[in-house]
Amino acid sequence: MQKQNGYFAAGLGALVGAMALRGLGMYLGMSYVKKIMPNAELEALIPLAIFHFVGWWVGEVLGCWLGLRWRHYRGAGETATLLIGLTPFAIVFWLIFYPVFLNWVRASLSELEFAQLYEKLSLITVSFLSIALALLARFLTKPLAS
Repeated sequence: MQKQNGYFAAGLGALVGAMALRGLGMYLGMSYVKKIMPNAELEALIPLAIFHFVGWWVGEVLGCWLGLRWRHYRGAGETATLLIGLTPFAIVFWLIFYPVFLNWVRASLSELEFAQLYEKLSLITVSFLSIALALLARFLTKPLAS
């Protein structure tokens, strides 16, 4: 019987963690802006971006680590440590290329279809990126078969 490598646990854990804490970060950022900065305009984007960034980053790493630990896979700490370093670069990549992706989708859909799909596109792209990062981190730190 061949031993599993933990790719599914890493990907699923990262996905669930990133989605949960990203959503919590967005909620906390909105609450902070409403209570502390009620008259803010563009400067309100800074706390929102920070809460979003930290929620996604911590959620993805913690979710991946927990997914691997609960299934008792070796190398969970190494995978999470590598994910700590990879995730900020991926989030910056997403922040740069997400508007380009939105424009590309907008050009190929009608305004009504785009309006219906707009909110879901963020979740879909973050989901794919979170899973891909977790799988990459697991591949790069996978323990050798003994």
